[in-house]
This record gives sequence, C-alpha cells and structure tokens, in this order.
Amino acid sequence: MDAVKTFVTRGNFVILIALIIAAGLASEHFWTIENIMNVIRAASLIGIIAIGMNVVMIGGGIDLSVGSVVALTGAVAATLWVADAPFFLFLFVPFLVAFAVGFANGALVSWIGLQPFVATLVLMTVARGAGLVYTGGQPVYADYPDIFMVLSRGVVFGIPVPSVIFLAVTIFTWYIMRWRVFGREIYAIGANETAARLSGVNVSRVKFKTYLYCALLAGLSGLVLTSRMESGEPGQAGIFWELDAIAAVVIGGTSIRGGSGSVWGAFVGALMIGIVANLFNLLGVGPAWQQVAKGAIIILAVMLQALSDRGTSSLKWRDFVPTLDGITYLAKPITVGLGLLVLLNGLLYSTVSPLFQIDLAKAPYTRANNLELTRVYHRAIPLYEEVIERFPDSEYALLARIGIANSARGGGNLELAETSYAGLLQDVTSGVIQKDLRFDILRNYVALLQETGDGEKFEEIFALLEADYPNTDATREGKVYLEQIQAAAEAAESGGIPENAPVIVTAEKVILPQKVKLGERFDLVISLAPNGEQASDFSIMTALKFWKGFKLLKATPNPRSNTEFWGRRAWTYGKIEEEVTVTATLEAIKAGSFELDVDIERSFDVLEFGIVKNIQVEE
Repeated sequence: MDAVKTFVTRGNFVILIALIIAAGLASEHFWTIENIMNVIRAASLIGIIAIGMNVVMIGGGIDLSVGSVVALTGAVAATLWVADAPFFLFLFVPFLVAFAVGFANGALVSWIGLQPFVATLVLMTVARGAGLVYTGGQPVYADYPDIFMVLSRGVVFGIPVPSVIFLAVTIFTWYIMRWRVFGREIYAIGANETAARLSGVNVSRVKFKTYLYCALLAGLSGLVLTSRMESGEPGQAGIFWELDAIAAVVIGGTSIRGGSGSVWGAFVGALMIGIVANLFNLLGVGPAWQQVAKGAIIILAVMLQALSDRGTSSLKWRDFVPTLDGITYLAKPITVGLGLLVLLNGLLYSTVSPLFQIDLAKAPYTRANNLELTRVYHRAIPLYEEVIERFPDSEYALLARIGIANSARGGGNLELAETSYAGLLQDVTSGVIQKDLRFDILRNYVALLQETGDGEKFEEIFALLEADYPNTDATREGKVYLEQIQAAAEAAESGGIPENAPVIVTAEKVILPQKVKLGERFDLVISLAPNGEQASDFSIMTALKFWKGFKLLKATPNPRSNTEFWGRRAWTYGKIEEEVTVTATLEAIKAGSFELDVDIERSFDVLEFGIVKNIQVEE
C-alpha cells in the first residue's frame, strides 16, 4: 500500500492525470475507443525501450543506439521471413542481433572505458548503416503469419498485446530493481561509482548487463513494430526513438546523472510522451514542432531536477504553500520565464500566425493520414470520407479526396483508386482544383495504371504527364513502361524471344491451373533455360494486379530478393547454367478472374515475352 500511495502522490502521476484531462478537452476525438487504443499501442512501443533506458540511466549511462536497434531487428526479421527461414530462427536471430549491439555497447563502455554518449552514438550509426546495407536501403515487405501479428494487433481481455508486454516488462524490471541485488548494485553505481567499487561491486559487469538488457528490450520493441508495419524499414523505423525514450525517463523522475529514479516513473513518462504525441497529431501539429516540444519537455524536466538537487526535493502537500523566503527565491526565475514565454508567444503570433488559426477539419484529417501512413488503409478511407462530409469547404476536404485515392490504391481497391484519380484529374482540368496538384495526381494515376495493366488508359494519361512535365522521374519511368507495353505487343504478335534475354521461357513452360477454389493452395511452375552467352542474373517479373488475388506461401528455389517496382513483383535469381524449374506455392485469397503476365528483367530492362495466363478463383 505504501508503494501505491507513493506512486499516486508523485508529481508525474498528477501531471499525467492533468494531461489526460487537457487532451480530452483539446480534441473531441481523444476519447474515442480507437484513439485510446492507438495511444496505448504507441506508448507501449516507446515504453518498452524507456524501461531499458531507465535501467541504463540509473546506472549513470545512456544508450543512443536503441532506435537503430529497432530498425535493424525489424529489417532482419522481415528478410528472414521473406527468405522462408524456420520460425524459431525468425524469432531468435533478431534478438541475437540486438544482443550483439548491446554486447558492443557494454564492451565499449565497461571494458574499454569510452564515454557512454560516444560509444552508443557509434553503435547508433553502425546499426543503422548495417540495416541499410543488409536490405540494400529498401523497405522489406513481409506477409507475416497470424501468430506473429498477435504481437501488434492482438488483444487480451480488451487490452492490446503491446500494452500487456509493456506492463509485463515494467513489472519484471521493477522486481529486479527493487528486490534483487543486481538492481541495488545499479543504483549504487549510479550514485557513486567509486564507492560502489570499494564496496565490492563488480562495476564493469553490472554496467555491461544494463546495456545488454536495454538492447534486448529495443529488439523486442523492434519485433512489435515490424509486426505492426508488416515490413522492415531500415531507414525510417525507430528514428528519434532514443530521444522519446530519454524524454520518458527524465519526465519520470530519473536523474540524468544516475543513482536515482523509478521504473514506474519511466512507465508514467512513456504514457505522457504517447499522449502528447497523439494530441499533437489530432491537432495537426507537424513533426518538426513535435520535436521542438519534446526537446522543451526534456529541458523543463532537467531544470526541475536541478531545482530538486538544490533542496526542493521530497515535497509534501504542505510544501505547496509558499513561504515568504520561497517566494523571494523563486520570484526571479519565474518572472524571467513568464517574460520569455510572453515574448516567444508574441513573436510566434506575429510571424507564424497561421499556427494560431485552427481548422476543425485538421484533427480528423491528421488522424486519417496517420492511418494511411501506417498502411491501415481500410480504416483511413472512412475517416477521409468523414472529413469530406463534415467539412466540404475546408482545404482538408481536397486533401482527403487525395488520401482516399492513395489509400484505395495501397489497400488493393484499384477500382476505387482509379475512379478517385479520374475525378481529381477532371476537377484539376476544369479549374475546380488548383493547378499545383496536377503533377501529383498525374504521377499517382500513371503509377496506378501500371498496376492495373490498362495499357490503353495508361497511354492516354501518360501523354498528359509527358506533355506538361517532360523532365521528371515519373515521366522517365513512365516512358520505360510505355516502351515495355509496345514491346509486349510486338512480342505477342511475333511470338519470338528477345535476343538479349538472359533466360529462355515459353508459354508451354509456365504452368498455372485455369480454375481454383477460394482458399485453395496450388503451384505455379515456371521452367527456364539459360540463353547461351547472354545468360546472366535475372528477375522473373509478374504484374502486381495478379497478386491481389493470391498469397505467396513459398518459392523453390528461394529468390535472392522479392521486390516491387514498375507495377510488378520481381523475384531475382543468379545466372543459371542449366534448366531450372521455379515452383511457387500460392493460396487463393480473393474471388475473381486474374491474369498472370510473365516477363524477365535484366539490369532494370524488362524483356517482354508475351506470356499471359488466366486463372479463375471461385467461391
């Protein structure tokens, strides 16, 4: 009971309650069940890392590599799954990678004696770079099994699984820090490392273990994130998460000099960071201003710690009644602070006045846009439609129309996407929509038509893009695709094989059943032979529209990579010396008629063979 009383009466807990009330008053969407779940999930990801960071900082250290560990473990997990690795390796290897980073951090700090800031900054760069090198700098999309998706999307008695993991990690760490010798040793080292060493504590070993623990928790958070995103994002995942974790820990009351702090304080701090980030998103505050706010929060927390160290710690309720000496002591800094706040507010209002003009459509639009960015397309579309219905005259209504088109494309509803882009293009042409959006609409429309395979419509829309914007990357890529369409038509008429083809494949060597049942599993078989002196590395290309109806379970032999570009999926293989048969096991996931168009790619040159097979998926 004493522990509970202490926790509830802590200042950060009171601030958390006040923050929740303020967020609910600031946005009508904050209290929706869906948004509360989003807050809990987001706070859990940062919170898991913050608990590990808290352990390191209590011991007098810091770990800047946690965000990069999140990215690296997610990338490793995604590539392992795409490579059809055994499930135990798929789970074990990412933790092994996180362990390796923690081992390196601990070795540099504990054994070599580098400053924690420098050592972990080095590993932050190395781990991020390793992820980019490992994946070729590209995201790796993975169709994870349902059991793994439970990590991010499952619920236990209505509570999201990430939150259950966060709470379990918090309780376990609290037990270690409160009741085990190891925890007391961490506090002792942070308070006075020399005294701890003279007392018989193995300082190097204890510090080493704190970095291992922090890295493993970052790896766990990385697995939850890749489960949520269904991809490994080596360049974007975990960006600035180390700052969020540090902010959560400092807000929770842990001293930046070590020796004091609470696991439950870090828990509350993570919730605060999650609520602040969610509220900013609901209010449409941009990422740049969010980072400014988080930096200000850290500075404020450090200032409060400095005041605490100067004798204002251990506050009781009666301490909130100021004495004359206290008022005199605090009057100067309070006056200066308020003066600076008024001055800053005035400067912002006079120079950036649009920040103070709130468009009510901004909050629901931002919420929908966040869902789109996290690829939860089926939930983003209804929210975009709500913006259009409730705020038809707002500038966000137009952005919501674009969001519907993009989300429909991302979610595989190509008919809705094409209808939306066509409507947007018509309104731009008629002057209903400003001309500066014309390029983005044309660019996305052309990319969509590459996916649908509508060659005639593609030529029509691409002609508009080429006429108005001849020197853009989108135009150059579209030109390549147009040449491929024309080459395909010629190949279909002649039935010949391109002279520079690295492999030979004919329609008879592509075996696909004509009919399957929904949910049925079957094999797609493609036999290829080397093309003499032209033989080299190559990719088997298939149109993305075909994959709207099927799920790839495995491919034998495994391709080097499985990527998507130019509206196609590419399975990359090395040079072959003899005939090779590729067998892909598929599962029908959508009823309808689907067309398989098989081409070969060599050095980003797509060679058309005119091989087209049709398959019908019946209910």
